[in-house]
Amino acid sequence: RPPRLNHKKSRAGCQRCKARRVKCDEVKPACGGCNRHNVPCVYLKTEASKTASAENSLSPHATISPDQPQPKVAISQSRQRRLLELRLWHNYVTVLATPFHAAAPKTVLIEIWNNHLPHIAMRHDNLLYTIYAFSATNLLRDSPDDMELLTAQRVYLSLALREQRKAVIQFYTQAEEADSLCFTSIMMTMNAFGALQERNRNPYKPPTDMLRLGIGACAVYEEALKGARRFPSSKIVTFVENQPFYVSIPRMFDEEHRGPFLGILGPKNAQGVYEDSELWNLEAREAYECTLSYIGTMYTAVLDGESLHQMCTRIAAFALYVPKKFVDMVEELRPRALVILAHFFSIATKGSAHWWVGQTPMREVQGLRRIVPQEWQRHMRWPL
Repeated sequence: RPPRLNHKKSRAGCQRCKARRVKCDEVKPACGGCNRHNVPCVYLKTEASKTASAENSLSPHATISPDQPQPKVAISQSRQRRLLELRLWHNYVTVLATPFHAAAPKTVLIEIWNNHLPHIAMRHDNLLYTIYAFSATNLLRDSPDDMELLTAQRVYLSLALREQRKAVIQFYTQAEEADSLCFTSIMMTMNAFGALQERNRNPYKPPTDMLRLGIGACAVYEEALKGARRFPSSKIVTFVENQPFYVSIPRMFDEEHRGPFLGILGPKNAQGVYEDSELWNLEAREAYECTLSYIGTMYTAVLDGESLHQMCTRIAAFALYVPKKFVDMVEELRPRALVILAHFFSIATKGSAHWWVGQTPMREVQGLRRIVPQEWQRHMRWPL
């Protein structure tokens, strides 16, 4: 393996290139990419003025760096902010939430999403800011160059992560705190998946950022759910107990579920040991097996004709339950990990009727095919 070179990401690129995650040539007043696409080119101000702008208004210059572990953001009250938040809330209630409710199989779930979730969000900023970010992600599908929406998506997600950290400390004190933590974690994974739709795939890189966000969200979700079970009034407990997916979690990683995909792991010798030496490492083998079992439950759900609502629940939860070691191996571009990820996205196409799933799964499968080595291409026939 060639030595890794030290590489420092540019922090001075324009807003549009940052949002698209492409390299910016930083030419001013307009970079090459924005000139080529004939769109407005907006740069961050100097560090001092950028900080002042972030504290004074919600403007393109208030964008928060995703590398910042503890974002310090203060958005002043202004007519601009009130109108933007009203726009995001209106879009969530009228466009995003309603179709989701209609797909829910039980009245109690509709009641939670339609009535309880907005009320919880009004009292808990972690969930409220996540809703704003989720709504901005949706609106960006039709207006990818809207700088106000690009800024809102990034700022409100940063604010949501900050408030989520605060809520972790407080969740033992009341049922609603646990509810806000869990619903925020779920919606963050949906938002992360939805944000994949317009990402740059040339050259193709697996969406490990989305998977890693899910791992962090899962740790919060699991701990909060334990705390929520102490409160009879908890909405997340009602939510979980009324969905087959969550009820089946204890057996989700059983060996029987990965049966259709055992060929990816390869043959075993007479002693029952995999012939491929990569699988002799216990942590790697278990990560592959658990991920394949999860994908196997999704495949079974498709064969059983499970509802669109339940299928999308499984798609969103993949990032929550995939082993960290598997994500590490995807990041290392191990062929077996890439093939397994392609199988997940292939099955995820069954949820394309939901906007945040859309055409992303097939685009990811096609991207993965381009980087899977030739000797592994035979395993890509099924996903394609």
